[in-house]
Amino acid sequence: MKYLNSINHYRALAIVFIVAIHAQFVAGLKLDTYINQFFFNVISGATLNFSFISGFVFYLVLYKRYKYSTFVRGRVNRFLKPYLVLSILPIVVSLIIMPMYWDNSNLAAYNSWFWYIISIFKYVITGAHITAYWYIPFVIIMTLMSPLHVKFIKLKFKQQLIIFGVLLIIASVVQRPYTRTFLFQAVQSTIYFTPLYLMGIMCAMHKDRIYKLLKGKDVYLLIIALGFVVLQTNNGVLGLYKNQFLAYNGVDLIVFKMVFMCLFFMVWLHRFEHVRSTIINSLANTSFAIYFLHVYVLKLILTIKNYYNLSFEGYTLLSYIVIILLMLGMSMIVAIGVNRLFPNYSFYLIGYGKKPSKDLKKN
Repeated sequence: MKYLNSINHYRALAIVFIVAIHAQFVAGLKLDTYINQFFFNVISGATLNFSFISGFVFYLVLYKRYKYSTFVRGRVNRFLKPYLVLSILPIVVSLIIMPMYWDNSNLAAYNSWFWYIISIFKYVITGAHITAYWYIPFVIIMTLMSPLHVKFIKLKFKQQLIIFGVLLIIASVVQRPYTRTFLFQAVQSTIYFTPLYLMGIMCAMHKDRIYKLLKGKDVYLLIIALGFVVLQTNNGVLGLYKNQFLAYNGVDLIVFKMVFMCLFFMVWLHRFEHVRSTIINSLANTSFAIYFLHVYVLKLILTIKNYYNLSFEGYTLLSYIVIILLMLGMSMIVAIGVNRLFPNYSFYLIGYGKKPSKDLKKN
């Protein structure tokens, strides 16, 4: 299999977009102008990039040696274990400052410890205790569903296309979970993100044809994607579309935008297969760790800002860029530092570092 440097570049770009979305709330970047709203809508839904990349890599790297038990164990090590470790502190803090966040009165009215146990369970299965952690319960569901993805790969292209199209329409109606307190938000997220994951699989299967067919036409893909952004912005929708499960609240335009945006990045970045960058490689290699850690950096910056009553008014754009760089840089430094201090356990702690070996498991 030929190594695709462009997918590595895409991973780096995807994590920058995710951090940029969260940095906006700390920087206080006002979304009161059309240009600002347009830009925010451009980067909204950035997690769909990771869904596409995951499907792409599943076929290109993992499918050829796929074994269900091995695949599940690998995902548990890379995602679930760091998720549980890094969730301890925010869950404890949440239980202290928001003890009644979950309504457990029907089940634990006479036992406070039972109340807390149920609350912890609800935090774990939803990821509601900290920004962005909702993604991990969804990833675990996708992991358990991987035999279906293998069957999807074995279908004819027309069958794949029909399934993808139907699921895309369903996803646009289902949308993202409306609130963090919805216990089955991982299920709703699975419905929403699956089409782009399957699209990643299809694009990996037919990558050579896609590169040849769309070579030099990537600008048209970008124009179509931006067309959806214009439509969303003109409709007055800012950021993500969110909806209660099994309720109709219009059509999510972001999933359609991201179909063309993912194709654009796939084709456009292929132009730079020859480019080798230490910074880009570091971003790509630590992208999962950055995803886990950047929310801690975000909380730290926000705490400092509130404690000293800092205001970025007048230079919000500059502060926005600086905060993005701080979140990325500090997360990378922590990831690399943890890996050097605990080389045998870093993979379990933050999802970055040397993969666990059989010998390590025996020990």
